[in-house]
Amino acid sequence: MLQVIDEAIFDLINITFHNDVFNFIIPLFSQIWLIWVGVFLCVVAYAVHCWRSSLEPIGRILMLILLMGLSVGVTDFTSSALKHAIDRDRPCENLLGANYYDIETQKWAEVTQELAEDQRLGGSMPSSASAACMAVAVVLSLLFAKANPWVFLLPFSVGISQIYVGRNYPFDILVGWLLGLVSVIAVWWVCHLIIIRFSSHRKLG
Repeated sequence: MLQVIDEAIFDLINITFHNDVFNFIIPLFSQIWLIWVGVFLCVVAYAVHCWRSSLEPIGRILMLILLMGLSVGVTDFTSSALKHAIDRDRPCENLLGANYYDIETQKWAEVTQELAEDQRLGGSMPSSASAACMAVAVVLSLLFAKANPWVFLLPFSVGISQIYVGRNYPFDILVGWLLGLVSVIAVWWVCHLIIIRFSSHRKLG
């Protein structure tokens, strides 16, 4: 049942909405360099916010980078382990008739049996790109209240793009978003405990 729903939503985004305008715009959100440009602009916006609000921008930026780095690292490690454990084929590897955008050649193709056999991109679930972008968005929303909810446009755009270019199913994206959220909560909780423990030791000393 879930597979049927997953493929139905995928067909809607990947095939029904397929057109020349979207073919030019949407794949941009699957480009790694463009994703990190978006992250950089978010960090700059946060730095400007701290500077204008007199919130010790250097310390806050270091905190942001630390939390973001740890969260993305945990997310990437966990998503790689889950990909290997679940071992789900990507749409471009088994869904004949789907549209697939090759990022390296920047060309569109319809998935055929021959193309499917050539694709070896690793597990589909969860989507690593969606998970990492969600982790970044959650960290920014925790530290930069004014970024909420606009900052979540980043993981949403990347997730839709991954479906549109034929690299992931919708449920892969949802699991990736959830993984990114849980990773940030875990990192935030551990860092909070460390800070409390460190503070208590300093008081005792």
